[in-house]
Amino acid sequence: MNKLEKKVILISGPTASGKSDFALKLAYEMGGEIINADIGSMYTPLTIGTAKPAWKEEQIAHHMFDVLDQPINFTVMQFRHKLKILIEEIWSRGHTPIIVGGSAFYIKAFFYEQYDIANTEQIVKDLENLLSKHQTNSNVLWQELNQLDSARAEKIHIHDTYRIVRALAICKATGSKASSFKPLFKPLAPFKFFICMSDRQNLYERINQRVVKMIDQGWIDEVKNLQGTDWQKFLMIKKMIGYDDLLGYLENSNYLNLQDTINVIQQKTRNYAKRQIIFLNKLKNDIQSALIGSKYDGTLEDIDLTML
Repeated sequence: MNKLEKKVILISGPTASGKSDFALKLAYEMGGEIINADIGSMYTPLTIGTAKPAWKEEQIAHHMFDVLDQPINFTVMQFRHKLKILIEEIWSRGHTPIIVGGSAFYIKAFFYEQYDIANTEQIVKDLENLLSKHQTNSNVLWQELNQLDSARAEKIHIHDTYRIVRALAICKATGSKASSFKPLFKPLAPFKFFICMSDRQNLYERINQRVVKMIDQGWIDEVKNLQGTDWQKFLMIKKMIGYDDLLGYLENSNYLNLQDTINVIQQKTRNYAKRQIIFLNKLKNDIQSALIGSKYDGTLEDIDLTML
């Protein structure tokens, strides 16, 4: 691939599809710098369970890894703002920005400008406090959202507390349905978007193997170090795959045994990969439709990394 002047490369796909290795290969070949778009890898103490690459050992510049030392939220609007700055800085060095990650809403932030809705932060905090104090759960909040905005609720998984809370906050702050606030298609730069696809069975085998490898690498010790800290409450709210299950395993002798816990994490990760594929297929179709007749310069390409 030739170096792309004043363009941005985006790489996304389901978990365990090989995105990070592909991004690094491209970066070395074309003089690129990598920007992380995986929310888990932004948090400093979350390493093994997020499959964070060993970015400090590479000669290629990496950005947006280990940038959050505290258990706080980082919104897609904040990410988009940071992307604008990073893209310009990387271009100024004569390099190509390569955005890579499986957190599809953060990938989507490159393409779409979100409405900045005021007065939601306190509502978000109040809802998260209810969750952390076990005075309610994500199922109850999802049902509340479904009553207020069924169109938005049907697009959010019942355990996706992050998006349930934010959709509810919009409804409560504005008195309008969250689904009525449509993001504006406004890519930050000319782009080439690689969407990593793979044979489903092969992907699931890679996921199963990777979960076992994470355990062998010390994922349980990583989680132990977060017990009794603000991170524990944060991870239980965020439901970041595997962390809440391992906390349950460590804290409750009546929970599952280790092998059963691993099986649950593998299943949840496979389910997450399914949702990623569905989301990315829709995002690809939406972008292709938006590009027709628009002023924006962009291309999309499905790629099977197992064939490279």
